[in-house]
Amino acid sequence: MSLPPHALRRHAPGTRPLLAGLLVTLLLIATSALTAPAPALAASTGVNSAPAVTPALRQWTGGAGQFTFTETSRIVLDPATADLSTSGATSERLSTRTLAQVADRFAADLAAVTGRTPPVARTSAPVAGDVVLAVAADAGLGTEGYALTATDTRVTLSAPTSSGVFYGTRTLLQMLRLGPGIPQGAARDWPGVAYRAEHFDVSRRYMAPADIEDEIRRASWHKVNTIQLMFNQANAFRLHSPAYAALAPTDPAQRYSQADIARIEEVAAQYHVVIVPEIQGPTKAQPYAAFGGTDRSLAARCGDPGTLDFTDPAATAWMQGMLGEFIGWFQGPYVHLGNDEVPAALADCPYIKSKLTAAAPTMADLQEQFITAERSTVRAHGKRAVIWVNGTAIRPATDVLIMNFGSTAVSATMRSLGYDVVDSAYRTGPYTRFYISPADYESKVVPRGDIYDWTPVSDPRNAGQVLAAWGDDLYFSQTDYYLDQFDGRRAELGERTWNPDPAARSYAAFTQDLRAIGDEPATSPRTPPAPTTDGAPVHTWTFDSPYTPSAATHYPGDWKLTLPDTTGTLHANGSLYPPQYPATGHNGNGLGFTSGSGQTLSIGGRAVQGPWTLSLWAKRTGDATDTVLLRDTDTAIKVEQTGSDHRLGLTAYGIGDYTFDYSLPLGQWTHLTLVSTGSGTTLYANGAPAAALPQTIALPLGGFGGKRPFTGVIDEVQLYRQALTAAEVAERYAQATGGANLALKRPVTASSTYRAGVEPAYAVDGSGTTRWSSNRTDPQWLQVDLGAPTAIGRVRIEWEAAYGKAYQIQVSDDAVHWTTVYATTTADGGTDEITGLGAHGRHVRLYGTARGTQYGYSVWEFQVHAA
Repeated sequence: MSLPPHALRRHAPGTRPLLAGLLVTLLLIATSALTAPAPALAASTGVNSAPAVTPALRQWTGGAGQFTFTETSRIVLDPATADLSTSGATSERLSTRTLAQVADRFAADLAAVTGRTPPVARTSAPVAGDVVLAVAADAGLGTEGYALTATDTRVTLSAPTSSGVFYGTRTLLQMLRLGPGIPQGAARDWPGVAYRAEHFDVSRRYMAPADIEDEIRRASWHKVNTIQLMFNQANAFRLHSPAYAALAPTDPAQRYSQADIARIEEVAAQYHVVIVPEIQGPTKAQPYAAFGGTDRSLAARCGDPGTLDFTDPAATAWMQGMLGEFIGWFQGPYVHLGNDEVPAALADCPYIKSKLTAAAPTMADLQEQFITAERSTVRAHGKRAVIWVNGTAIRPATDVLIMNFGSTAVSATMRSLGYDVVDSAYRTGPYTRFYISPADYESKVVPRGDIYDWTPVSDPRNAGQVLAAWGDDLYFSQTDYYLDQFDGRRAELGERTWNPDPAARSYAAFTQDLRAIGDEPATSPRTPPAPTTDGAPVHTWTFDSPYTPSAATHYPGDWKLTLPDTTGTLHANGSLYPPQYPATGHNGNGLGFTSGSGQTLSIGGRAVQGPWTLSLWAKRTGDATDTVLLRDTDTAIKVEQTGSDHRLGLTAYGIGDYTFDYSLPLGQWTHLTLVSTGSGTTLYANGAPAAALPQTIALPLGGFGGKRPFTGVIDEVQLYRQALTAAEVAERYAQATGGANLALKRPVTASSTYRAGVEPAYAVDGSGTTRWSSNRTDPQWLQVDLGAPTAIGRVRIEWEAAYGKAYQIQVSDDAVHWTTVYATTTADGGTDEITGLGAHGRHVRLYGTARGTQYGYSVWEFQVHAA
């Protein structure tokens, strides 16, 4: 059929309200893939509306009806161009994949989407039902654009290069996902910028080759065409060559061989993605600065062991040789040389000052000389150098591609100086970057929707944009923790860098369309771990001793604070904003925080959707508001929920704050357990139910504390991927306190009671929020009847602020004749754990002889244990 004549329709401007909460709500409402009837007809014209693919098509002229794949449909190649990769169009990024290779990839993906594997034929005589692919010159489409026409009998896809044809096939596959056929119409589609990139820090935290390969597939699905891999930082150098073997971790599963890179490059070539290696210098050089026993750093001269002496010709030459070893492993046109975060204080080092000359009067000039030397090595391999900048002082040759992590003003200045610039910034704020740096989650993770609401700068020197993930303080984090945060944002990046025209759909509609389109067909599903049933924790942090990584996984230097996960591999890190460690814990060492400090212990685990159980000892030592125990970018467990009277709570950011009717007592250790099921969340205190909510959240595993930690200490944290029963919670509390509490809810008497509401029974009720208080005189006593003569090994007293300075623990078989088994005159309140008693008796008495305050004796919990 012929297309009805009407004006070419571009996407019209639309509103994009910033409804972050609506996005998350939509994600929670639907878990199954959405389906949309195709084609959708525009009410005013009766023709097909533009299909809701991502990125959105630049131009679309709608027809009526659809093209349907049948059992006889073929992929037909123009014989004259089947073995070509270009019609003559050129660029530094030009793929050498032929049209025939693109067709093979398309056929495999069609089989995954439709269940049919169409044959690939070379013929100049296509028939009804065929999809025709061709390489054809078209100056208006650049080197990645394509033209697409669909009638009721045929689909024709042509482009100046095989890359353009490949991107057109991504559009066709997405149309079929929206299905069931291809809407009739004509499209012309081309990118707004050339360099559409994701950046992964695979140095501080290793990312397996299979995960990188899947991320290549996901990127290409949204027409993101570059994956940048940073292979070294202060904590690891991940490339392994026999000539430089000592640089990399000793565990082969924690490094990349040349064969690993070759496999990654092969997948990247299939999906028309460029791999950009980043070998960082001259700073963050600890793993290589002293390679071979020669110290090439500024340690001796400037006190900086992490920066290569970039003024030393011998060190520079060594760096060039090392670069030359690895550059040849990579097929793409770019090599990233780092250059970020060279310490500004080095400019005051006398040694650096002594290197200044009339030709190089500043430290920035010395860095330029170092970059120029590295650039020559890169150029000798036929490639282009890339560097980070966050200012405009460093100005190498203008053929160096600039990657900006400073403000947008830096980008503008560098473009005006003749540099091509890839930006990470999108606003003028201090850290408004396209960053995913979860250890600093409240200021360095681009909010969902911000990329969609952004428009690239229109400037011929604007080479593109990068969405960069950083591994600061997340050395043992899970890859899926990062990829979950790329989901959605990856598509936003593809949408706005490919099609910078005003968006025709809201952000909420965009996210809904993403779910309908689904993931790239050949990608392995990222299935969350299944719930467990064995009653064993999957992660445990005791905080008893730090963990020093070995050469198997990391460079074993430059470690500040790492605390081990003793039942899993999520070792936690606190070097950016260190918590108080060691703090006095419930058992041995604990982890301390102060509100307002920003103290964080980062984990980087994938959120547990449920069911889940979290248990820990916690002691709150000060009041604050809106304080966090455990969090990530989407959810948090609060010690003091916002707007509450210091009550615990759950938060789903952008959706709601939910508050338990329970406050963690000040100044005393309390064993908390939170259990989440599909019907809500129950809070237990000291083994007993304390409060419940009808809501639940995904259990966050980003880290403890954050920008708003509570004031207090935590200890003995355990996480389960199952909902423990009330009996199991009570049993684990008994285990955590050294066995069953023999005094729990037993008959109890006292010498006096100060007022109603503080009777003796409250000291043995197990709640931790009720107490016994005596009159304000000495002596006073509290005694409990265990019911029968029993071995007594340990007594635990959890004092309120009014404590006993001098007291005795006494036992008796008849409550008349007492034997003192412990005595002190120097107690200081808090929690007293009295062990090794080796006593025996039916009755146990706390006998106070001197108060520590002007008030009486006040006890939250009086516990007796056999051991």
